[in-house]
Amino acid sequence: MGYRAMNKRDLWEIYRRWLSRQNLSQIASGERRDRKTVRQYLKRLEAVGLARTEAVVEQERFYELVGATLPAPAVQHGPSWEKLNEHTAELRELINRSKEPLKPKTAFLVIKSRYELEVSYETFKRFARREGLSRKEPRRMIRIELPPGLETQLDYGLVGSLADPVSKKDRAVWAFCAVLAHSRLPYFEFVRKQDQGEFATSVVSMLHDGYEGSTEWITIDNLKSGVIKPDLWDPQINRSLAEVASYYGLFINPCRVGRSTDKGKIERLVPVARELFRMLKELHPSAGLAELNQRALTWCREVYGKREHGTTGVAPMEAFEEERQKLNALPVERFRVAVWKQVSVHSGDQFLTLLKRRFSLPAEWRGKSVWARYAQPLVQLFDAERLIRQYVVRPGVNRYWQPEDFPLETREMMNGGYPAWLMQKAREYGTDAAALIHLVLQPHAYLNARRARGMLDVMKAHYRQPYFQDVCQRARSRGVRLPSTLKRMLEVAAKLPLWQGELPRSETGSAMVRDIQYYLDIQQEVLNGKASGA
Repeated sequence: MGYRAMNKRDLWEIYRRWLSRQNLSQIASGERRDRKTVRQYLKRLEAVGLARTEAVVEQERFYELVGATLPAPAVQHGPSWEKLNEHTAELRELINRSKEPLKPKTAFLVIKSRYELEVSYETFKRFARREGLSRKEPRRMIRIELPPGLETQLDYGLVGSLADPVSKKDRAVWAFCAVLAHSRLPYFEFVRKQDQGEFATSVVSMLHDGYEGSTEWITIDNLKSGVIKPDLWDPQINRSLAEVASYYGLFINPCRVGRSTDKGKIERLVPVARELFRMLKELHPSAGLAELNQRALTWCREVYGKREHGTTGVAPMEAFEEERQKLNALPVERFRVAVWKQVSVHSGDQFLTLLKRRFSLPAEWRGKSVWARYAQPLVQLFDAERLIRQYVVRPGVNRYWQPEDFPLETREMMNGGYPAWLMQKAREYGTDAAALIHLVLQPHAYLNARRARGMLDVMKAHYRQPYFQDVCQRARSRGVRLPSTLKRMLEVAAKLPLWQGELPRSETGSAMVRDIQYYLDIQQEVLNGKASGA
């Protein structure tokens, strides 16, 4: 019979059969054990006080007795095992070395060939499992404990989805996670986005609602919402977050790129936040983000905060009461988070676009980039740190400008609307030109404004010429709407000689000429005859 290790569950089954008055052979047959092995373990059961005449003990109690008193079964090794044992260190070095490590099976084949061992691969697999060769040695981590009030660690993690109250569709939800490095008290906030405004707002909420104070510094990774450009020596902090740090008198400490161990205390809490979100979502299916965040704050303090921490051995809330005294006091007024964005001023019209609105700057800023800061309802435009202009954003207004930024002609155009300005310019070229531009602007003036402006540019070079009005009339009668067509018509007219006199006429021809009134009188007589029924 092959060797098979004895465990507590096997002993429990032997013990039950023993109490049911089965003999030694029946127990050995039922459990597929050797009779001598069964007899040996029955003696050990009696030695720990489990008599055959007494009632059966509870399973948990049985496990306590046999686990505390019975030695681990001796492992029987054959000669092949001993051969492998001589090369354990070499096998471990081949598997765990930093450069070009080998898989356990490959390392076994190397050793077997190098020392001409007659050992089967099945034996090696059992040996590797027992000696821990099939897995790399765990990294030795140095746990750094910090004094209270020194550091807060931050991280983000995707936790699930939740229905949007407006669109009614599921949208991704992220967890803003924070933990005090000394007391290990966490703070979770579920958010829809990870942009700079949301991140800075979560930091402010953490300071006021979570800890009611701030540590000396905050450690973050290199997400774009916090760090514009990662750098080992000179990282560029996002301006929204930098304003928060300056206002509360704390410092931002970005981790080294790719080094999650720099904020190891918060890394293990991201899965905790994910499970908490999913649990709260199941327990409160109709709750929105605000309610879930309030319940998450309560859970951090009342559940996690009162549970003994596995590393420190102290409940986080208990340690927090000590750390609270070391936190920096917060200003009375809560900071209003602003969103910063670098934008370009359009080279054509002196406007920049922000928040789906347009804001003007003087002409010298055309084609240049400026920094825009938005903190409702104020938009401020900066050149580095120098304030250039600011506007108050009002509901329903999408364009903001100052008259002194533009010449007089442009101001008139902007005051009356672009199509109205186009019609005003067309009237300066005559009624026929105005009628043609009016035709081009139909039926949607703003959609056709670019064509109309092109027509005006063409007219500007010809409007003083004697053929201009005639060409405009013909262009209107033909429905011309393209500047290129009008330009060709005007250029052709400019090349034709202008007739200044009258054609010669014979006496017979002159006798046939009638004044227009003659034909109008005839037309009137015909109409009168039809009316009288003649």
